[in-house]
Amino acid sequence: MASQDPYVKKASEKAHGLSPQQRIEGAMEIVEKVGTGMLTTRSPDGKLASRAMKPATTDGLVFSFFFNKDSGKMDDVEVDPQVNVSYHDAKTTDWVSISGTAKVNDDREKVKKHWSSSLKAWFDDRKDGKHTGDENDPRVALMDVYPSEIRYFKADGKLKYLAETAKAAVSGGVASPGKLVVITSDEIQLASRVHSAA
Repeated sequence: MASQDPYVKKASEKAHGLSPQQRIEGAMEIVEKVGTGMLTTRSPDGKLASRAMKPATTDGLVFSFFFNKDSGKMDDVEVDPQVNVSYHDAKTTDWVSISGTAKVNDDREKVKKHWSSSLKAWFDDRKDGKHTGDENDPRVALMDVYPSEIRYFKADGKLKYLAETAKAAVSGGVASPGKLVVITSDEIQLASRVHSAA
């Protein structure tokens, strides 16, 4: 069912004409600028929980985050792998919402490739020679999020925002100070195939 929200309709119309590549580049621009995302998972008792996560890497359109396999996040994705990662730029009001499936990645080469010494602050050294809190620690893994849909809003800028909202207030219309873009699963799969072939 199509959205009846006039704001959504108007903001979505502004995105018409963008190619799939332009849509993806727009989302990635926001993700890279914001840096830290909020990962939302569902706990075994059904509650939703979000926490800040800094991406280790974005390979193609797979978003990878370091995490501790002894944490509650592991329990969450084992019960329900459907997750959301969101990014918000408070200065511009740009945002990205990524819905997808989380998979635990134990690839030690990938872990070592993207490891940073600052990550040791999140993994304790248990002094047992195994759980050392570094890239060799078996608790250290990557959570790879494979998106099924990406939505984002790209603001037109502060002056256009003021003009749009003032015009809407006077005319009785609806303000749309930016573009609302939806990247479908088909577009994501196509982009992923193009990236892997490159």
